Amino acid sequence: CFPAEMYVITQHDVLPQDKDPEMEQQLPIVGNRAQRRRAHKRVWVVLLSVVLLLALLIVVLPGLRVVKRACYLAMVWTPALVWTTPRTMVTALHSSGPVFIKLAQWLSTRRDILSSELCDAMGTLHEHVPCSLSQSDLRSAADSIPGLRLKHLLGGGCVAQVYLGELIQHGRTRDVAVKVRREHIVPMLHTDLSLLRLVASTVERLKPDLQWMAMPSAVDNFGWYMKQQVDLRMEAEHAKHFARNFKRRPAVRVPKVLASTESVLVMELAEGVSLSEFVRQNHSHDLRLEVHYLLTDMMAKMGLQDNFLHGDLHPGNLFISLEGPESKPAVTLIDMGISIQMSKSLQDFAKSAMLAAFRMKPLDLGNAMVRLHEQEGLCEYGQDMDKLAHKVGYLLLAGCFMVDEWVWSEVFPTWNDYNGTRVSEYFTLLMSYLSEHRVRISPDLWSVMTAFALIEGSIAELGFGVNVLGACTPYLFSPTDIFGRVQSMMSLGYSAEKSKEARKR
Repeated sequence: CFPAEMYVITQHDVLPQDKDPEMEQQLPIVGNRAQRRRAHKRVWVVLLSVVLLLALLIVVLPGLRVVKRACYLAMVWTPALVWTTPRTMVTALHSSGPVFIKLAQWLSTRRDILSSELCDAMGTLHEHVPCSLSQSDLRSAADSIPGLRLKHLLGGGCVAQVYLGELIQHGRTRDVAVKVRREHIVPMLHTDLSLLRLVASTVERLKPDLQWMAMPSAVDNFGWYMKQQVDLRMEAEHAKHFARNFKRRPAVRVPKVLASTESVLVMELAEGVSLSEFVRQNHSHDLRLEVHYLLTDMMAKMGLQDNFLHGDLHPGNLFISLEGPESKPAVTLIDMGISIQMSKSLQDFAKSAMLAAFRMKPLDLGNAMVRLHEQEGLCEYGQDMDKLAHKVGYLLLAGCFMVDEWVWSEVFPTWNDYNGTRVSEYFTLLMSYLSEHRVRISPDLWSVMTAFALIEGSIAELGFGVNVLGACTPYLFSPTDIFGRVQSMMSLGYSAEKSKEARKR
């Protein structure tokens, strides 16, 4: 009964004589419903594709470990990707296991690429790592080291847990510190590193403008440090290395290694209390100052004489004890899994940069930094390198001394901003300058900077500033280099006068 053209009515095909006002109001609603149906269909197509992809991976891959781990991480990270707050990110990292907790600790220093709020939140994972007495640890210790028995749990980190133990050797029983690697961490490490490398490569393919960051190389660098920690035999070798380096320094001690395997490390107990506890105790100004000098000298010796640094010197890894009738302080190093052997290029940079600082030549200082990164092939995408050398040179010189306005004004807007900046914040500014000019930071330099930032934070807890160049002077100039020593004394004296002026303001 109706004309053929009336069977199909759309928003664009209604005949002029058949227009109806109510029909015109309803047509957009019909269109929106159709759009929603199409959108829902696309969502289901995507979900089905993901399911089919997972099924294909399960068929193709020889093992299911990677797929299961990827599915678990996807569930853990979904809330963090929906609600991107520091709290949800840290919760996801914490729930992802030891490797991701260590990654968060590692990234918490990278304020040049991550927000300060996120870095602060991730920094809490240095202290809040879950640990509990494990029956597998008891079995592993007994099976690995004859005569070893665990008593009770002392604490734990991402990679291992530490127990008070009892060791019977040569008919003698003694209390010892026992570090036991967490169960299943090695296969989890390999799986997580594979997934992180896949994510990094995918991001670079999707965002070619981020290739200058070399994220797969960064994952490999992180993996190298993790592998140092999961093989406790390497920590035993590091401890022996530090013991040799400080053999002639009785005030710096390293617990003796008594036995070690890949998963169990037995050492002497560290004497004293942690630096954190020492700071909370009521000690005299002079005693605190002695500890300050001891730690700064230890830092300088590691960096300039030994070229071998402890990479994780936060206050919990420094134990302070008082010896003899005069209560002379001594420091004991623990947890030496992450240690840094400085490369030849990094050693040369450190010395040339410090000499430029003593001579008050900011451009020489900046050029030394640029030269280091060019030698290591990290400037392929670099932009405006002369400007980078200028900015870095003035920044580092301002960080070495209290300087005049002609230096600090190149970096800081006001004197108060300059006077209130800590050593670790200079490192953050340096990394931001390198990122701005698309220069990847040297992995060795970053490791050394992170180590020094941790030491600086530990020393700052004593209530004194850190005079980096003052501590380095004995190791930088030979006894016969009279001119260099005089020049350094003049520069340090000038800086001291500026510091007095600053305190009077």
